[in-house]
Amino acid sequence: MSWPWPFTPSSTLVTPTGATEAVTLDHDGDHLRLTADRALEGLSTGRYRRPSAHVTIDVADLPPGTRLAGFSYTQFALPVAGGADRPFRFDPTPNLNSPPVALPLLLEARDGTVTLLAPLDAWHEQIIAIEQTDEGVQRLHWGWHGDLDRVEAGFTTTLGVFTGDGAADVLGRWGRRIRAAAGTPPRDRYRSPVVSHLSYWTDNGAAYWYRTEPGLDLPTTLERTLAGLDDAGVVIGAVELDSWFYPHETSRPITEVGYLEDVPPTGMLSWTPRPDVLPDGVAALAERLGNRPLILHSRHISPSSPYLTDGEWWGDRVAHPVDPAFFGRWFDDAASWGATTIEQDWMVAVWFGVRELRREPGRARAWQHGLDEAAGATGIDLIWCMATPADFVATVELANVVAVRTSDDYRFTADPADLWWWYLAVNRLADALDLPTFKDCFFTVDDPHPEVEALLSAFSAGAAGIGDRIGRTDTRLLARLARPDGRLIKPDRPLALADRCLFDTRETAEGLCWATTSSGPWRYVVALHTAEGDSAGHADQTITDRFDLDGEYLVYDWRAGTARIADDVGAELSHRDWALWVCCPLDGQAPARRALIGDPEVFVTMGDARVRVDAEDGGAPLGAVLLGADGAVEADVRPLWWHEEAPHLRRG
Repeated sequence: MSWPWPFTPSSTLVTPTGATEAVTLDHDGDHLRLTADRALEGLSTGRYRRPSAHVTIDVADLPPGTRLAGFSYTQFALPVAGGADRPFRFDPTPNLNSPPVALPLLLEARDGTVTLLAPLDAWHEQIIAIEQTDEGVQRLHWGWHGDLDRVEAGFTTTLGVFTGDGAADVLGRWGRRIRAAAGTPPRDRYRSPVVSHLSYWTDNGAAYWYRTEPGLDLPTTLERTLAGLDDAGVVIGAVELDSWFYPHETSRPITEVGYLEDVPPTGMLSWTPRPDVLPDGVAALAERLGNRPLILHSRHISPSSPYLTDGEWWGDRVAHPVDPAFFGRWFDDAASWGATTIEQDWMVAVWFGVRELRREPGRARAWQHGLDEAAGATGIDLIWCMATPADFVATVELANVVAVRTSDDYRFTADPADLWWWYLAVNRLADALDLPTFKDCFFTVDDPHPEVEALLSAFSAGAAGIGDRIGRTDTRLLARLARPDGRLIKPDRPLALADRCLFDTRETAEGLCWATTSSGPWRYVVALHTAEGDSAGHADQTITDRFDLDGEYLVYDWRAGTARIADDVGAELSHRDWALWVCCPLDGQAPARRALIGDPEVFVTMGDARVRVDAEDGGAPLGAVLLGADGAVEADVRPLWWHEEAPHLRRG
């Protein structure tokens, strides 16, 4: 075969039954495709990671020095990177048994050319399994995952192949192609309270996850916390109730000191309020919290659940209804309780905990489409949490998923930089899929790096929430990411890891972590010192690095409050320090050029919730105003402009 890509898949199809004549492999300039010529049964290899019908790419056949990066099949699509001389590090989380599988996958040649391998259909049925040793990656096996056991005649999986100048380029082209094919309209970044306004969270990492204030029960703790935020002038648009509100097979106790480490995260028994926690129900709690919209957590169902007496169920480590219409009752309940959003969590546990979901094509799709249809019927939005890459990609067909979590739980790792890198890398995948993101909640005071946490939250393009303890909120910090009415000030797209960093991991990066996003023609560049310590002592030493821009801008150094015309930015950062630049389009001719910076008091200086351009000339801003509470124009505060003639920085 003649292949138009920098790799050559083997032309021999491998199936566990040896029925290679029943599966056809074809290719064109932009895809590989496997098709079942007849109905097949008994395909399963017994191991998800060992595909049945598949082709192989030998990494030794790639151009020397090729680097690989991808998104692995564990919670939050953990980013991984490697090559022939460096193995991928897959997630070791106990109880999830995450396999050495990644898709989409990126291949970067030494000249910077990037090839993307990404699914064009059958998101949940195809994988790239990674065969590797301690020395590095040896082979890639693309095909049907090893738990797929039965397919109908004509079943097809298509792997798109895109080659371009960088990861953002090829991911963007892939995302536009599958979104156009699905026909789902663009997502509204302000569609619901969870993504339009600052929210309060009680999930893992927050102050009140299975924990109360001394002498108080949990409802009273939350009531006083929200009242304190009201008194401080912090407007909270929605409140999340986590898994503590419903019973589990083994329910965690709620105490003044938090949950006990030896209580396993078992499945739910029923999606109903725990009588020992919410004796008056969820709606009564909503009333005590000022009838703010609620975000309700949901997770996998225990095989011991009484639900299994109603209808047909698949049961393994996790129970799942055969008919996804079962979940409609939850959306009806949520609406009656005052909720506007359901956070569907532990998605990876459902996928790997219910073998029958993986046995035939389309079952996972039916589950997620069922959730989306119930959401649309009740006006309840969805957030994906602990999702696999396939769950991310599936959202191109789902209209009611308003955000996706893109990193593990806040305070989950000893070094927060693990999560910063994770968030920024997976945001690159979410951005290609037009998915607003969510970093998880953060503390504004009781955190060693509250500014970084707030900055990353502000640039999610989706949700931003706090989990502060009562009376422990920095209102000045929150004013940098939300208006006085709580409306989030955010970019058009999520902040995401720059191409030059995506093929590293935080453990191998020797320089700074660079990330970018935009609000219209305004571009934001963030640098973070996330490098781990090594023999050179990078974690403890100052790192100096530069980042090239895609042209000449007026570059505003947000922290220094200075501006200059430049085509690159440079940083000298100490351990876990950060920098933010706003790259503004220049208008006019030298020596009378000018640029609009926006509001320098907020992170996203040109966020559309804060700045309105009133007049333009050929796309260049001539006049602008700042928007305050309820979108009213602030007459006493004006946007910041830069002028080439002195004084350079002016309000006007």
